Amino acid sequence: MAKQKVASSDLTPSKRSEIESYVRSVATSRQSPIPLDRVGTCDELLGRWRLAFSTEDAALSVLPREAQVFVSIYEGGRLDYTLRFTEKVFALKSLTAQSTYTVDAGPINPGLLTFQYENITSDIFGLTVPTGLFGLLKGRVNYIETVYFDGKIWIDRGFSPDGNEYFNVYMREKEEQDW
Repeated sequence: MAKQKVASSDLTPSKRSEIESYVRSVATSRQSPIPLDRVGTCDELLGRWRLAFSTEDAALSVLPREAQVFVSIYEGGRLDYTLRFTEKVFALKSLTAQSTYTVDAGPINPGLLTFQYENITSDIFGLTVPTGLFGLLKGRVNYIETVYFDGKIWIDRGFSPDGNEYFNVYMREKEEQDW
């Protein structure tokens, strides 16, 4: 999908259903190759991850069609949650929530990555600008509940407001890939 630049929202219903079935099967039936209680201590977590697929319709419909989600994880508990836009969005190249994060290694919810927005910036006309409009999000806490992690594919689980389980699939991006 990434090579052909096909967004999840552009898939036919039958192809989307096929991928959803596969993702659900991996997430619920396969043991994570890297144990979830070690996700926060392994070097494989560090790097840039692209949201490649979501089984949640809201995740696809809420995001602007021209946006891609990236999660960049750095040493020292730092994380950037970025929305990158195509050239179709005039002047706006990206929005980034610079965050701190922790990963639970305990027995209750191992692999739960908790991140808190600290500073939100935008790239407009190539300039990084603080984004006061999104200042209301500062301090907001979000979660990535890891259910499968192999260092190349990262699957998390969540629940919609009406209680439906969904899965997000992140793919590791090569560091040399240009933004």
